[in-house]
Amino acid sequence: MIRISRILLLGLGATSLAAQSKGTPVPAPDPLAGLAEYIEQVRVGWKIPGLAVGIVKDDSLIFARGFGLKEDGKPDSVTPRTLFAIGSNTKSFTATAAAMLVDDGRMRWNDRVTRWLPSFQLFDPYVTRELTLRDVLSHRSGLGRRGDALWYGTDFSRDEILHRVRYLRPNAAFRTEMGYQNIMVMAGGEMVGRAAGTSYDEVIRQRIFGPLGMTTSGTSVSELSRQSDVSTPHSIAGGTVKVIPWRNADNIAPAGSINSNLVEMAQYLRLQLGNGTYRGQRLVSATNLGITKTVHINTGGIGDSLTHFAGYGLGWVLQDYRGKRIAWHNGGIDGMLSEMWTVPEAGLGIVVLSNGSPHSAGPAVVWAIIDRFLVGRATRDYLGDGLKQAQQSAAAQAAQAKRLETERVRDSRPSLALERYAGTYQDPMYGTATVAVAGDSLQLRWQSNRTNLGHWHFNTFRAPGGAGATMVTFQIGPTGRVDRLDVEGLTSFLPVP
Repeated sequence: MIRISRILLLGLGATSLAAQSKGTPVPAPDPLAGLAEYIEQVRVGWKIPGLAVGIVKDDSLIFARGFGLKEDGKPDSVTPRTLFAIGSNTKSFTATAAAMLVDDGRMRWNDRVTRWLPSFQLFDPYVTRELTLRDVLSHRSGLGRRGDALWYGTDFSRDEILHRVRYLRPNAAFRTEMGYQNIMVMAGGEMVGRAAGTSYDEVIRQRIFGPLGMTTSGTSVSELSRQSDVSTPHSIAGGTVKVIPWRNADNIAPAGSINSNLVEMAQYLRLQLGNGTYRGQRLVSATNLGITKTVHINTGGIGDSLTHFAGYGLGWVLQDYRGKRIAWHNGGIDGMLSEMWTVPEAGLGIVVLSNGSPHSAGPAVVWAIIDRFLVGRATRDYLGDGLKQAQQSAAAQAAQAKRLETERVRDSRPSLALERYAGTYQDPMYGTATVAVAGDSLQLRWQSNRTNLGHWHFNTFRAPGGAGATMVTFQIGPTGRVDRLDVEGLTSFLPVP
């Protein structure tokens, strides 16, 4: 049975600090006093339909509370056991599972990827040969935040994604800088499954979910149909809240597919804060768990005078704050955001789950909680600063959209009749794409994706998306035929004869 030693209920008031007689110590302020009200202000301020917040202190879950609704416009409230997608917070689960197998002697941190995935290959043969488990879990492969279109919204399996990533050119030298790389973490998870003689998903179920009593947590959206307390993802744009479908991220699972709730996530935090022990049982050695929280690559940007280092371990972001080490991560996948923070020296862990954007809301909750426990009060207006940051971001996006409109040549026309752009296009990494005439415009089809392309100017068309819209440009050759199809930020497809 999972222990919740203290759950803050709605309406719990602040502890009264009556005047003390001279010489009597004044008790420290209750860090939970007024916290629920503050979290609700954050939720309302960012127009987030639902939030769930949990706090672990000294191996007990002392605060577990849902705020708002599972789905906008419907009456069901978020509870401490409402399931959310945790996105990239999955990465620390993958690293912890690897630590367990290193404990077992089944694999080593410096195992080359090709030991467990013999057909694995990257663009650079040297990197293919030298890339290790440490490298893929610490984002130092040199590939950067690229290639996500291989898995996001596609039908490619994990094996197919790992086969195709060999065509992705590096954007940095090997082991010289951090480049957030989901596919490489997925490779690390597949290594874990091979070393265990089973699947990655089964390792997570047997070695982490089972021992921690995480009975409703899972690694696939297909498992949600068996659950009754499930949140709904939402997009929030321009103050408008819209229900969107759950994103299937099964093909990138080790990097971001876990779904959980704050009560069960709190048990995972207890394991982490307990240096590998849970309820007196050692599940992973302190040594190997500690390796996951050792800086493997510098991330730069140390911030203010309260933070002196910032780096990335294996599935964890690492930094200090007010002289204490912090290990944390966040996650986001289509209308679901999460924060998971630990301050080991204070015995403090925090989890924030939400069913709406933006990312600046979660930190406004996290930092206020950290300050309450370390200092006794919030040292900044995290709510106000976060909302200001969100407004500035929205203004920047609006300015970008305006700039694009200003640069658009409005009286131009396509060089060719629409049917002459239609056809089949090929890329070794992303496969086959087709372009078809759709009414008075074009439609780009790739995998299960169908994107209508509105004419922008000349031979450039635009997929919808406001300031973040994707430009698709047809390069016309000297013969008057399409020589290349450039998809902004993705690749160049060549026509199939």
